[in-house]
Amino acid sequence: MRHILTSEQFDRPFLEWLFQQTDSLRTAFAKQQLGRPLDWSMLFTIFYEPSTRTRISFEAGASHLGMRVVSTENAREFSSGAKGETLEDTIRILCGYKPSVIVLRHFENGAAERAAKVSTVPIINAGDGPGEHPTQALLDLYTIAREKGKIDGLTIVIGGDLAHGRTARSLAKLLAKFDDVQIIFVAPPRFRIGRDIKDYLKRHHAHFSEEIYMFPALAKADVIYWTRIQSERMMTWMPKFMRRWIAMLMQQPYIIGRTELERIREDAIVLHPLPRVGEITTEVDIDLRAAYFRQAENGMYVRMVLLDWVLQ
Repeated sequence: MRHILTSEQFDRPFLEWLFQQTDSLRTAFAKQQLGRPLDWSMLFTIFYEPSTRTRISFEAGASHLGMRVVSTENAREFSSGAKGETLEDTIRILCGYKPSVIVLRHFENGAAERAAKVSTVPIINAGDGPGEHPTQALLDLYTIAREKGKIDGLTIVIGGDLAHGRTARSLAKLLAKFDDVQIIFVAPPRFRIGRDIKDYLKRHHAHFSEEIYMFPALAKADVIYWTRIQSERMMTWMPKFMRRWIAMLMQQPYIIGRTELERIREDAIVLHPLPRVGEITTEVDIDLRAAYFRQAENGMYVRMVLLDWVLQ
């Protein structure tokens, strides 16, 4: 079986194949020549955490490919997990209902790998707590290649909440597979990228540095990948409104708006995995360098190719 559990599992030839296949699929889709190649199959999307882009892009892509879709979007509250059922038991039960593939989002790091050990069908990791989000990183990488025409030799600034941001972790691992990429991590001290990611980059001889202040980094960037402070993963003993208020205060020195755009190169692009909660102001949206909505659209096409790949 072909699971998608971590961005580490993909090598550069696969990534280049993925980009080519996604371009071909986009062309076929635009010409209405796609057909329904997976009309024999069924997708289960099992989400224990909230999602808009990931879940719906998977479900929309699956529908375009002809798959039938069975979905739950709040499994943490409205599944037997609320009664104490283990993830492993849930996956065993779901496999008995004969899906072709399961897309899983879970609040625990390593959940997708646990699911894969007991599953009889491919598991796709749609985010496992603060761990990884490999399909997001794949669409991020595809967006960079599509917007910039290359990945080798680029300077890529990754900023925001890097301690809890699984998208940044997965993207950094993928960037290490390319040549002469310079990664600049920008984050407040308590939100720096994890040591495990830095050790991974060192083992793969990837070039990276860390900054606290964003302005010097923005001026160097070919690509700016910005993320929000993930209040839902910090100080969970606090009421939700207090966590959000504290997150807004922490985010203040890391907001990209019109003033910050003046420090960014004319040929740079600004990406964000979304949702945003103020760290990129809406006045940035009309700038051609703002690529995050194009990035989100790319997600459906990349995930369509991945669904086809795991079912081959």
